[in-house]
Amino acid sequence: MSLQALRRRSDPRFSAWRHTIGKQLPARASLLGSLVPASGWAPDFLTPGPDHASPTTGAFDAIRATPRRRLTAELRRLSGGHRLPAWTQQLADGDRATLDAVTDTLAAYYDVAVSPFLDRMRAVLDADRAWRVHTMAHLGVGAVLAGLHPQVRWEEPVLELPGPPGQEQIDFHLEGRGLLLSAHIFCGSRPRTLLNEVGTPVLVYAPVWNLRSDSLVAAPPDTRPHASTSLATLLGRTRAVALEALASPAGHNTKQIAEILAISPATASEHVTALRDAGLVTSLRQANTVRHTITALGADLISAATGTRGIQLP
Repeated sequence: MSLQALRRRSDPRFSAWRHTIGKQLPARASLLGSLVPASGWAPDFLTPGPDHASPTTGAFDAIRATPRRRLTAELRRLSGGHRLPAWTQQLADGDRATLDAVTDTLAAYYDVAVSPFLDRMRAVLDADRAWRVHTMAHLGVGAVLAGLHPQVRWEEPVLELPGPPGQEQIDFHLEGRGLLLSAHIFCGSRPRTLLNEVGTPVLVYAPVWNLRSDSLVAAPPDTRPHASTSLATLLGRTRAVALEALASPAGHNTKQIAEILAISPATASEHVTALRDAGLVTSLRQANTVRHTITALGADLISAATGTRGIQLP
């Protein structure tokens, strides 16, 4: 997913990260680009299961040990939607030297694109987890799922999920197996599913980011309220600042928004109401407090207003 994020043209979360790693990519990064499309499904052998989920638990050893039968099946599936270079036939035939080359390149890529940013990734994921647990405790599982994507909802006994672009939503029967929610830094706005007829289904989703402070690349803090010029032109400066403030993982209540904007709570409430009516903000009552958070549409609007052109893989 990080390889796909590298090629996304409009996502402000990763602009500094792209710039930082762009000139450090391994010389043979094109091997990875051939196996990982710009969007959609990528071969599963590149992402070992939970027992080998990181280099410290043997991820690269697991990839090197991928059986020929699996390589053949997954590359055949990939070739159904993408034209593959000739060398991938050697990989599909189980050639160990080719698989070693892919794995070595993936390890070198990890050292450049992932390892240096692990601490900041964990900070984002920890904040998101705390917010989801808080939501679960106060509002239940339905509110947690609704917060992942507007089209994700639980209608017992069916989990409703957004389908691929241009397709209808997907209905999945959990059949009492539970559901593992897995936040992933590089997941796009549309959740991804690892669904099968056995084992625990997994729903991978993008964590909530504070678009001003959660860059993967450390930068001097800037706590002054501001908004992008284009966003301020569209919404007005005050509402633009309010919308960006609500992109923080836990959101804010009306009093906090008033303090950020240095306006009265009544005026802050008017701005939040306007943003909510436009579908950019959602409001959830927790005990005696109403907490406001950004919606997927609101996050997309900020991304479109502040996005920068990403780099391309070699």
